[in-house]
Amino acid sequence: MDRRIQAVLDRQNPWWFGRTYNTGQNRLGSYPELIRYLDAREILFIQGVRRSGKSTMMFQMVEHLIHQGTDPDSILYINLDEPLFTGWMHDPGFLNELIEEYLEKINKPHYFIFIDEIQNYEEWVGSIKVSYDTKPQIKWTLTSSTSSLLKRNLATKISGRYLSITVYPLSFEEYLSFLGETRVSITRKNQLFEHYLKYGGFPRITVESDISLRHDLLTSYYETIYLKDIMMAHNIRSPAYLVDLLYFLISNTGNLLSYTRLGEQIGISTDTVREYIECAYDAYLLYPVLKYDPSVKKQLYNMKKLYCIDTGLINAVSFKFSENAGKILENYVFTTLIRKKESSVFYHRVRYECDFLIQENHRIVSAIQVCTSLENSEVRNREIRGLIEAMDSHPGVPGYILTMNDSEQLEVDDKIIQVMPAFEYAEMLKK
Repeated sequence: MDRRIQAVLDRQNPWWFGRTYNTGQNRLGSYPELIRYLDAREILFIQGVRRSGKSTMMFQMVEHLIHQGTDPDSILYINLDEPLFTGWMHDPGFLNELIEEYLEKINKPHYFIFIDEIQNYEEWVGSIKVSYDTKPQIKWTLTSSTSSLLKRNLATKISGRYLSITVYPLSFEEYLSFLGETRVSITRKNQLFEHYLKYGGFPRITVESDISLRHDLLTSYYETIYLKDIMMAHNIRSPAYLVDLLYFLISNTGNLLSYTRLGEQIGISTDTVREYIECAYDAYLLYPVLKYDPSVKKQLYNMKKLYCIDTGLINAVSFKFSENAGKILENYVFTTLIRKKESSVFYHRVRYECDFLIQENHRIVSAIQVCTSLENSEVRNREIRGLIEAMDSHPGVPGYILTMNDSEQLEVDDKIIQVMPAFEYAEMLKK
């Protein structure tokens, strides 16, 4: 093995030498499947936006294995973001040769191999498939910050051989745990919730006390996502248009969007708008919400709403929290809803609009409006009107208005509407 590669592996695998390594604050309780799937034969894919904590959680899995008695020498971690590996990312034999040399050197009955940012290696599918099929003694765990490269290959070449988990930035509940705020008053929780909405849930941001540094880090995260996981991953030819489009989309989170109008505003074709937005989906930066319709064709035809993966990114890239707290809160509710794997999220619009319809098992199970407060009578009437229309369209579903800190129960047209703080609704979903 090349001495430089061996030096990198020695650095990336400190447990081989009994050295300490940073596992951060444990999040495995929020993703129990990560430990459960370690016992499964299938390849484990950990997906999600960059800097959401995937690598750290891999180290937590390594720590778990070692505590369970696994020989540290039988655990190999490879981070393909390592600059030294760049020259081998197009070499079809690189990964197989590296793994073969490792297996010859470390003769064990079972191995756990963790590979970070697998999408960097162009030949990963063939390498992993061959090893999976011929070396059942290896348990593979892979991470990726882009989804399309994985989906395309998973559907064709490794179908039936994998399990996948999506990791998100910290939920508000995790955020409180990171801060050690496990028992807090309502007043304190409201303060911390506003803080969370301003700076988001990226783990590194949460533990940073310097406010200006938080902003700089969030800006850096955003630039890395669009450079590495959008522009470079998809060979974008006009980066200036991409930057303008992403800025517009993040500044208009939760608004109805027309691809045609977007293209006219920015000066690019509708197809290019669609292509760039798909690339942002692939990087887990933006997520679409479709208008609910029993016809899937009509769902795809209607205008979409887009939401960002993290409210801190919105504040760092576009407007400040104070300028549009309502849209930030709405974005938070969306990121709360997508954590439930069994749910699909839509919006309702006939005469009026309702922010979210939640579908489970092919039926709508709840309707949700989001606003910072119901104190303003005009806002109150608008939110209730849209919610009642959605509840009339789907008889029997419960209706919620989620706010910053309002709490009451309303009865309108023989329908019960629960008004509650958005973080309380998130807590209710966990139960």
